[in-house]
Amino acid sequence: MISAYAENRVIGGKNGGIPWHLPRDSTHFCGYTQNKYMLLGRRTYSEMTGWFTTQKPIVLTRNGSFANGDVLVAASVPDAIELAKAKGAEELVVSGGASVYAAALPFAERLVLTRIEANIPGGAHFPDYQASGGWETVSSEHFPADAENAYAMTFVELSRVHAKVMVKK
Repeated sequence: MISAYAENRVIGGKNGGIPWHLPRDSTHFCGYTQNKYMLLGRRTYSEMTGWFTTQKPIVLTRNGSFANGDVLVAASVPDAIELAKAKGAEELVVSGGASVYAAALPFAERLVLTRIEANIPGGAHFPDYQASGGWETVSSEHFPADAENAYAMTFVELSRVHAKVMVKK
């Protein structure tokens, strides 16, 4: 999963869209998702129209009649995972919105997060991933605010910690 979120876990405005403009995060997002399959909700996909270059979107929707050209559609997260695997993907990057993140969190093995150092009003929130199980930090890189990026941010990559099971012999 990849997401940027504010200190109050806001990821989107009350009427959609991202409530900040942070070129450093946009570059990070584009670099990570390049040439990968991305799982998005219908509304997030619509908001990103024209954005996709090398990314391959899969739209998660309950609307069985949703069609948009050659865009792949899945009815559930497991269906999307299987669809991406069938297409040869090594990774399916979950890219929002809030309900898609919540549905995909139990399946996530890696989180690629941008923690924005500000409380920003909004209507969509990233799920409380810390309550979903153990995560360990793989990498972390902090950037102060600057002339192009109004807020300080930290890029963090986390990996899910799997409990070790002891087998009796």
